[in-house]
Amino acid sequence: MLLYTALIILLLWAFQIVFLNTYYQQMKKASIIRAGTQILSHVGDEDFSSYLDRMAFDNHMCILILGEDGREQYSIDMLGRSCLIHTSAIRTIEDTLLPVLAGEEQKVVEIVEDRHFKFPNQALIYAQNAAGADGGRITLILNGTISPIGATQDLLENQLGMLTAILVVVAILISGLVGRRLTRPIKRINSRAKRLAEGDYRADFEGDGIEEMEQLAGTLNFAAEGLSRVEELRRELVANVSHDLKTPLTMIKAYAELIRDVTGNDPEKRDGQLEVIISEADRLTALVGDLIRVSRDEEAEREMVPERFDLSEEITTIVERFSQLCPDYQILLEGEGPFPVEADRRSISQVLYNLVSNAINYTGEDRKVTVRVKTERERFRVEICDSGAGIPKEEQALIWERYYRSRNTHQRPVAGSGLGLSIVRGALMKQGFPYGVESEPGMGSRFWFSLPKAGQ
Repeated sequence: MLLYTALIILLLWAFQIVFLNTYYQQMKKASIIRAGTQILSHVGDEDFSSYLDRMAFDNHMCILILGEDGREQYSIDMLGRSCLIHTSAIRTIEDTLLPVLAGEEQKVVEIVEDRHFKFPNQALIYAQNAAGADGGRITLILNGTISPIGATQDLLENQLGMLTAILVVVAILISGLVGRRLTRPIKRINSRAKRLAEGDYRADFEGDGIEEMEQLAGTLNFAAEGLSRVEELRRELVANVSHDLKTPLTMIKAYAELIRDVTGNDPEKRDGQLEVIISEADRLTALVGDLIRVSRDEEAEREMVPERFDLSEEITTIVERFSQLCPDYQILLEGEGPFPVEADRRSISQVLYNLVSNAINYTGEDRKVTVRVKTERERFRVEICDSGAGIPKEEQALIWERYYRSRNTHQRPVAGSGLGLSIVRGALMKQGFPYGVESEPGMGSRFWFSLPKAGQ
């Protein structure tokens, strides 16, 4: 604000004081040249004499027109004693007029010193040769006045001095008010940003109605919400992983102590307890593997490599594996292959594994899971259905998030880390394949995804 005010004041002083006299003289020269051009354009008119009177009056100047022989043809004195071309003072401007009168130059426009008064003054002389009405040469001489502007400059200097002082004071006041208006929200945002950096995600940023500050505050509020969610997920991760680690570790320790202290010499009981230890160790391995897989997916370390394969072979392999691991569950396969698709085989196998595992963990009392493949025009749609408690509408978008657990309808999985559906989403989204879930409370759930047919 102060810089802008200083620039305005500098321009005012430059144009109103420093360059005032130069600007005034250039303006007067342009005016007398324009008058001379207009007069010469009317030479030969019937009312030329009246036109000269009007021009002399309107422009406050003397007019003298000489013939080729040097005699006066027209003479109008509008300045009286101040006129240089109608008094003896014409001798003082002979050097100015001589080049035109002698035909050496076509036109002359000069500011000359008027010294035939006690106090010298300035006058404006214009002289130009042109063709007369009879074809002969005429010389038009004009004498204009240059008024002293010293008093005007003094007046303007006083006015600009006062104006400068007023503008400086106003600029300082406005700058202070604007600065305070801008710095107040900046200080508040800075203070709350420090709280945000210290882990207080409840900080509410405000921009006080200033557009740029409002945009910054909105961005910081969005960041605070994101950090709050990350912190919440971090706590959930610690709680979930701790729980998933504690249970198998407790069982491993308990059975190991039991073998050491009680059943070490009983091969049948010892082998059964060792199978439990191995099973729980497998659960720990699966948990660590899921955590590593999610980390790698987030860092985009593994690129998807599309290849052509038979989807029915992958589905059959996974169904047979779970049938052996979970003999008490009925896993049905609907749809006759082959189903040639083009996708990243490893990630699709992981998707199938996680969805079938999720269905087994959440199916109903009938312990029934159905894997179904439907043929569409250019794609194969895979559905994994369970008969569990279902998922409320408001939770269906949340189940894909890492570590999310429904507080209403989901029971705790028999095995797993709570990361399975997050892995499914990441693998399918990375390849651009559609996926989703269809479920109603009490009606079970149907998870689905769609793969393009090979060659499409």
